[in-house]
Amino acid sequence: MPSFRDRRRAQAGTTLVELLVSLFIAGLALAIIIGTISTGLLNATIAKRDTSAQAVSQYETERVGASTFSNTAANYSECFATENPDDPTMAAGFGGGCPSSSFSLRADVSWQWLAGSTTVQVWTIAIAAMPSGSTFTSIQVYKVAHS
Repeated sequence: MPSFRDRRRAQAGTTLVELLVSLFIAGLALAIIIGTISTGLLNATIAKRDTSAQAVSQYETERVGASTFSNTAANYSECFATENPDDPTMAAGFGGGCPSSSFSLRADVSWQWLAGSTTVQVWTIAIAAMPSGSTFTSIQVYKVAHS
């Protein structure tokens, strides 16, 4: 019969298998936590961009609505900063680039006559992400001349 001392020595440490299983479980838990955090950050960034685009769309829609009806209105682009409270800045020409890297959204505002009409204008407001310039939302506003 083995002595008490031999039995204690046999159970004294962890085996390699126990250590590997523990490391696997810890690594899996860490991967899940990091994945959850990165997904949350990505969702927050997308929500921030969408909220900014909605605010820019509302701003431009109100600007178009507040302007007087004109047969010679010019197309324009404006740049918007989402990280600091800069005022909108005109872009370099219609659909042009924004002047610096601090601007992250560009609104391209253009108009055309409604087909067969000389009293209804269709204004298009396209919001593009900068610096790529890819459009991710676009709305149309109708403006009617009142006599």
